[in-house]
Amino acid sequence: MGNHEMVQKTVTRGKIGLLGGTFDPVHNGHLAVAQHVLQALALDSIWFIPAALPPHKASHADGGSISAFSHRSAMLALALAGYSAFVLSDIEAERPSPSYSIDTINLLHARLKETTDLYFIIGADAFLEITTWKKYRELPDLVHFVVISRPAYDSGEIGECIRRNFAGYASDPSRSIWNSPGSRGSFILLHMEPVPISSTEIRDRVRDGKDIQGLVPSAVADYIRKNHLYA
Repeated sequence: MGNHEMVQKTVTRGKIGLLGGTFDPVHNGHLAVAQHVLQALALDSIWFIPAALPPHKASHADGGSISAFSHRSAMLALALAGYSAFVLSDIEAERPSPSYSIDTINLLHARLKETTDLYFIIGADAFLEITTWKKYRELPDLVHFVVISRPAYDSGEIGECIRRNFAGYASDPSRSIWNSPGSRGSFILLHMEPVPISSTEIRDRVRDGKDIQGLVPSAVADYIRKNHLYA
């Protein structure tokens, strides 16, 4: 059974979170964010969507090449195995073009029809760069945005970004949510304590021969070691 077929059989109800990224490698911080959103918004599942060809970077900031999709997907499968509500989708590997969010979301809508509400999970820092995304103004008609921020983060900056780039949205400060009567989606701000883990740190530690237990699931650490990734 292919991963996308697995996804289709896993979904039984209609509130799905989408967590995309390079996942090179997936780590415990990613899992913590997914768990937080799942519980806070009472979602039915979270789909982890590894980018096949990330449009904003051809290599990591540290100069290393991005690992093959097969490795990143395999590590995700191992990391998600113990979570019944977490699902791996390889949908972005189906296209030879760069993994633009708008294209992936349109493809998901075409397959899921109108039975599902999609919640696009994104960090606050990345959200503030949304004007660099392809057809970004069309996204609120397709998904709810879930913006993850630190408790001390200035939510006013998020609100200003929404007002400046998405016409017609008004805030409900009591719930940290922005809605528009003319759009299907909303912008939801969720605060959570930061998880001080990064994929860059993990790659650096592996390169330096240091332990990464506690930063990634044990099965992922074993996979990295056995396949000599990042060394």
